[in-house]
Amino acid sequence: MPRRPLTRRTTVGSALCAPLVLAGCDIDPPVRDGGTSAAPAPPPDAELVAAVVGSLVRAQSVLEAATSSAPALGARLAAIGEAHAAHLDLLAGAVPGSGLPSAAPPTVPSRVDRALGAVRRSEQRLLREAREACAVAASGDLARVLASIAASTAQHSAALAGAPTGATPVEASP
Repeated sequence: MPRRPLTRRTTVGSALCAPLVLAGCDIDPPVRDGGTSAAPAPPPDAELVAAVVGSLVRAQSVLEAATSSAPALGARLAAIGEAHAAHLDLLAGAVPGSGLPSAAPPTVPSRVDRALGAVRRSEQRLLREAREACAVAASGDLARVLASIAASTAQHSAALAGAPTGATPVEASP
């Protein structure tokens, strides 16, 4: 069988296809630093999530202190505590390897109106921090979660501000 010489078209076509074939290979280059690979970088919003989790833990500790110092507020603050717990559950798993921080137990007055004032201030602080975090989040999904947390906190704060001291709690969704 006679051999056919390579044509210019075949040679150019082969030269153009070779980089595509090589790009399809998934062989990783060897590690140059002695075999250890760098730890993966944390997600871009990891510090932001940790800050919001810390704020939620702090707000939850104020609720618990207010309920223990003024037991009459227990039923009224239950919905807020449930919302904070749901938000903590949602955010706690967002950053792998991070646990829930602990907050120092705050001192809350035993008078119902003063304890309620401490809770209102705490919720306003949480609302401000959630709004600020929402504005700087790099991830759109995280921004939506933080906006939901801010909206929930705003609802609960409005219910706390508008109801008299002896009123029953307003049910609001987390």
